[in-house]
Amino acid sequence: MMEIALVTSGGRGVELHATCTAMGEYVRQNGPPGRCGVIELILEPAESDYAACTLSWEVTEAQIPVRFLDAVISSIKHVLAEEAFDGDYLSGCRIRVVGGEYHQTDSKVTCYQVATVLAMRDALRSAGLYRPQAPE
Repeated sequence: MMEIALVTSGGRGVELHATCTAMGEYVRQNGPPGRCGVIELILEPAESDYAACTLSWEVTEAQIPVRFLDAVISSIKHVLAEEAFDGDYLSGCRIRVVGGEYHQTDSKVTCYQVATVLAMRDALRSAGLYRPQAPE
């Protein structure tokens, strides 16, 4: 297990008040090579008063190799920067990566980026912190 502080600054921090679980899947098997990226996240209030949001990497190399960690972090930051997110950053929150799937041939960085975005949006939506914009 690895803990990483996701440091952000400025703006308005938003606290998470309930635990939310979400899974993001990006699996496409049309033609070679396929695409496979699956991630399971748990967002929970932090146990300490430390204001930063932390990422807890709790998966094995067989589930999601650590080389995809940067893609996961950048995708989390991408979602938190979207207009639909109800703040500027999460404070006092722990994001746990607890599951996933990896395929030696079909898993690519972009697959985990898409899967992470889908999972983060879903978890934040469950927490009432992500409001997709209405269609124009």
